[in-house]
Amino acid sequence: LRRDQFSDLRTLSEVTVRRGAAVQRFAGALLVKPPASVRFEALSPFGQPFLVVAMSDGTLTSYNVVENAALTGPVGEKTSGRWLGVPLGPEDIVGLLIGRVLPPTGMTAAEILPADNAGPSIQMVGRDRTERVWMDFETGEARKVEISGGRHTLIVDYRPEPGRDLPAEIHAIATGTGFEATVRYRQPAIATGIDAERFRLTVPQGANVQRFY
Repeated sequence: LRRDQFSDLRTLSEVTVRRGAAVQRFAGALLVKPPASVRFEALSPFGQPFLVVAMSDGTLTSYNVVENAALTGPVGEKTSGRWLGVPLGPEDIVGLLIGRVLPPTGMTAAEILPADNAGPSIQMVGRDRTERVWMDFETGEARKVEISGGRHTLIVDYRPEPGRDLPAEIHAIATGTGFEATVRYRQPAIATGIDAERFRLTVPQGANVQRFY
């Protein structure tokens, strides 16, 4: 119900990505629209976008403005399982970004587990993965998520924003990969009426385009 009531998110964001010893930091504008649309524009100190990443209609496209180069391909459980080691679909990614986690596809079992240091949780077993979600069972607010079923396990922690129905910070780790990401939201605005066209990224003619599968 909380997910169905969420229409869209427009926010400034700070993104830090670590892969082993390599660290990349981006600051820019993030747009999110359920069920499966995302757009992030990393901005230079002068306010111009130098990297645009968009997910729409089951396709992920990343365009480097400086190098005039793009990477594009389908986004789904198979591709995320291949690249990240964790099976995630586009709707799962959007759910994680707004703190409204989807149950696994083809769920066959669910069990409420005793509270631990992170609080009470529910474990759900699906066709391709198992999820454990620590949450407030009265409000439905997720505090932590653990997704397994591929080569690795994805652990996502949420830092709540007092008085807001949205996390202030998201921290994700894919165990055994050296991958770690932190997303911080600044001045988020919810339900501003973002048009679906904003999530379709057209790569300029003449750009060097590489495809992944």
